[in-house]
Amino acid sequence: MQHPVPDYLRGVLESIRHLEHGEVAQYIPELAQADPRPLGAAVATVTGRLHSAGDDRTEFTIQSIAKPFAYAAALADRGVETVDRFVGLNPSGEAFNELSLEAESKRPDNAMINAGALATHQLLVGPYAGRQERIDRVVSLMSTLAGRQLSIDHATFESEMNCADRNLALAHMLRSHGILHDRAEDIVAGYVAQCSVRVTVRDLAVMGACLAAGGVHPLTGERVLGSLVTRQVLSVMSASGMYDAAGEWLTDVGIPAKSGVAGGVMGALPGQVGIGVYSPRLDEHGNSVRGMEFFRRLSEDLNLHLMEADPLGATVVRFVRREDDAVRLHLQGVIRFGGAEAVQAALVEISQERPERVVVSFERVDRVTDVGRRMVQEGIRRLREDGLTVDVEDPDQLF
Repeated sequence: MQHPVPDYLRGVLESIRHLEHGEVAQYIPELAQADPRPLGAAVATVTGRLHSAGDDRTEFTIQSIAKPFAYAAALADRGVETVDRFVGLNPSGEAFNELSLEAESKRPDNAMINAGALATHQLLVGPYAGRQERIDRVVSLMSTLAGRQLSIDHATFESEMNCADRNLALAHMLRSHGILHDRAEDIVAGYVAQCSVRVTVRDLAVMGACLAAGGVHPLTGERVLGSLVTRQVLSVMSASGMYDAAGEWLTDVGIPAKSGVAGGVMGALPGQVGIGVYSPRLDEHGNSVRGMEFFRRLSEDLNLHLMEADPLGATVVRFVRREDDAVRLHLQGVIRFGGAEAVQAALVEISQERPERVVVSFERVDRVTDVGRRMVQEGIRRLREDGLTVDVEDPDQLF
């Protein structure tokens, strides 16, 4: 039996492939030459499974999706109190490159717009860190989160530096108000370097899953970030990650997310999944057209809206046990997308044993959402297609 989630991802990608409006980013020469056709997506669970489809190994530059991770590094390096003195927590609802500061404090509104990202970059490592130290810090953290060594695309870096006038203006303005103390040119160069790191959608999904898991790496189990750091990052992403489309995004999609002008979008749903998607054509807000639609579909199909979350309980898979000629899969709690995906993974493992009979017990299940029901049904259907006998014990008729 093959896990059904990659099939689902492929289906969603094919259903949105016809969307060809929008255009690749024009204001950065290197990005203006990008092929607009690639389309890939990945989903990583907080329990360590990674599913992907389409152009899932195509590399592209992370761009503004680096902002949440630089913000996380600054919070970890300098503490929340220090970072809050220089970067606000206001949902700006403005364009990414807006010349926007708080009236009295002169702080940038938040870490997701460029002014806030420049102030955040200044805070990396420590008060006397140099340009390369700051770059190394954020690239190292993103590499750890992705689970592989990431690198800077130097052609994109040079291209962005040649047209960095607005970011330089922002940096000089911030420096005039005492938010930055290093040379504006060095801060902008460091910021552009972190935006020029190359990633895939698989990287973004795993990085998002780290945030969704409260800072614990889903593949290694290592704690990479503190839970309070990830909580603050996800909160700011929820309010400001999609720029002037942030309010509509939170209402319609409800997944904390961050976009980048190369065409990537990264999402992190607390306690459940990290999501990455890539398609270079952008809308008027600078967000991927297909990427936005992909997230909308997942949110609707899989009930992933943040405000629909059930109280977190124990794992859905209570135990898997061999009993005589059968393998019994005992389920419990509330079965939503995350739990149903875990059930499907358990069924995949069971199928490899080729038992005479499989028993799926819903005796201790409290509730099954529509998506949970569909996913478990699909897993059982595939087991039966593989020639296995599957019985369902459902005393409360939840399934």
